[in-house]
Amino acid sequence: MEHVEERRIAKRTRVTQLQYYAYRLSQRNGFSILHSSGKFFQQYIAYVKTEVSRLHFLGQNQKDFRIELYRGLLDALECRAYNENIRTGKLIILPSSFQGSPRHMQQNYQDAMAVVRKFGKPDLFLTFTCNPSWSEILNSMEEVQRPEDRPDIIVRVFNMKLKELLEDICKHEIFGTVLAYIYVIEFQKRGLPHVHILLTLDSESKIRTKDDINKFVNAELPDPCTDLRLFQIVTKCMVHGPCRTININSPCMRDGQCCKSFPKQFKDDTEENVNGYPIYRRRATEPVQVGK
Repeated sequence: MEHVEERRIAKRTRVTQLQYYAYRLSQRNGFSILHSSGKFFQQYIAYVKTEVSRLHFLGQNQKDFRIELYRGLLDALECRAYNENIRTGKLIILPSSFQGSPRHMQQNYQDAMAVVRKFGKPDLFLTFTCNPSWSEILNSMEEVQRPEDRPDIIVRVFNMKLKELLEDICKHEIFGTVLAYIYVIEFQKRGLPHVHILLTLDSESKIRTKDDINKFVNAELPDPCTDLRLFQIVTKCMVHGPCRTININSPCMRDGQCCKSFPKQFKDDTEENVNGYPIYRRRATEPVQVGK
């Protein structure tokens, strides 16, 4: 294998652990017993994480991270352990290059604050969630497979759709001119990824009036006569609940009340900045049956 980069060319006779497992996870023509193993494939993906190897490397190379600079911290911990008659363990410092470490998160936070100092406070907060019923995911499934059996396909499709979303926002300017954006990808307990995006718009594109809010945020059901497909998507994916008396076992229920304050009160017009949040327009229309 020949490893080629922009500034150096080196011959590599072995593949890395990450490259090996990436090769194993790739889908190829023909039947694959690994990709058809269901929960065993999910377990395999959990095992092939290179996190343990990276942690082992960091633990064996602490001198390269100038661990002696933390000697004062170690002395304080040893003194406290001596007073409490307990044994101290080995001090391991995780650098900011290790994803998920405290220094990594602190560095990302400081980077985000630097963006805010440069371009101002964000104007929009967007959440984009993976849908296991996307046609790109379902068309990639074998006959007996379910979306949860192929987390590799789920994250690939989600990543491609996220790139398209950012292109629509930043390049096609569906919200206006974007000066800066910050996003973080999280994974739900059921395994589906979602992303939170903060957008900072320029002065001419900022949302200042309730008409601007109504232009981008609609808390009402679309008209099925004019846009049936959008109506079906909203009623299937964007309706909260049911909760309260209809379903007291809903995850949002706290002490008999919905923690998200649903159902919302009807409003003929949008109200701005009510306790820091807008109250969106929800006009009373004809009842619509949602779900089964």
